[in-house]
Amino acid sequence: MNVLIIGGTQYFGKVAVQKLLKRGDRVTLYTRGNTKPDFWKDVDHITGDRTDYADFAKKLKGKKFDAVIDNQAYKTEDVKSVVETMKGNVGKYVVATTVSIYGGPGHAIEWRDYARRDRPLWVDEFIDLSRHCPMKEDDVDLGKVDWEYVKETHEYGQGKRMIEKYLSGTKGFPWVVMRVPATLGPEDPSLRFWWYQQRIQDGKEIVLRDGGTNVFRLGFRDDVADALIDAADSPKTAGNIYNICQLEINSLRRLIESIARAAGKPLNVVPVPGEVAEAKSSLPWQDWAFDPFSRPRSYVMAVEKARRDFNLRFTPMDAWVKQTVDWYRANPPKKDSAHYDKRGEEVRLARWWRDEYAKLLK
Repeated sequence: MNVLIIGGTQYFGKVAVQKLLKRGDRVTLYTRGNTKPDFWKDVDHITGDRTDYADFAKKLKGKKFDAVIDNQAYKTEDVKSVVETMKGNVGKYVVATTVSIYGGPGHAIEWRDYARRDRPLWVDEFIDLSRHCPMKEDDVDLGKVDWEYVKETHEYGQGKRMIEKYLSGTKGFPWVVMRVPATLGPEDPSLRFWWYQQRIQDGKEIVLRDGGTNVFRLGFRDDVADALIDAADSPKTAGNIYNICQLEINSLRRLIESIARAAGKPLNVVPVPGEVAEAKSSLPWQDWAFDPFSRPRSYVMAVEKARRDFNLRFTPMDAWVKQTVDWYRANPPKKDSAHYDKRGEEVRLARWWRDEYAKLLK
């Protein structure tokens, strides 16, 4: 297969390239050329900025590809340029969007547990997360998506939603939308996994908000790469939107227990009710980067459609957690995880609540 990847030099895009090369496909990268992975000499390159739409059209007009995988589309104009430039010359156009389509993390700018008239949640601005478990692809009405950005929600999630709205109205072009969840694994630039591993490794108390009972499905870097390729291969996927994530439904408690086992460290957690954690500390709970998987209470994507149409594959959680823990131990990040400078306040809250709760049990 002759494949064009827009991006493809970092994270799951990079892994997708490695997998395509391993099976013998011809791969062309469209990138700025700033990052050159080990496989650079094994792929063809087209150097350019995909947001320079005139240059993009000039360099790709008339070129034919069996598939295009696009990990770098953030607004409508990005995908519109692909459609207008490559129509009739591409077998499948697979574009990555986001679970933030549904609302929640990555959508609302701040976490707010309780709403007031002057202070809406925004977490549930597009669908009511508590009423959609699991979240199915057709739970979002793309017809209601506005073309205008609003300041109260992240531009990233809004842009991805507009991409889906545009493609869903595009006929005669073989698009496939892949809604990607929070994706963990080695080389993750977000350092969300490191947030928990760093705290487990230091051995001090960890505040486990609401006991870590909230549930979610995550993505594993290598499985997301597989899904992008499998969707391009499948004859059933054109004109469809898919959730892609792990089969396992996890709680935060289970995730950090797995990290602790893989790291060979005892898990020193103190369950604290969310209301208490917010009221009795100055910790930045409003920032999604702080304790990134502790809320909302339910954030589970449905995967039946992807399993049916291209046999979505999964790596067991304990296996990919171990791989990720080992990678971070061999490659410690050069910076601390988000708000690690507040670690002393986390420990103080945990110890205070442990003592107060013990008093209630007497």
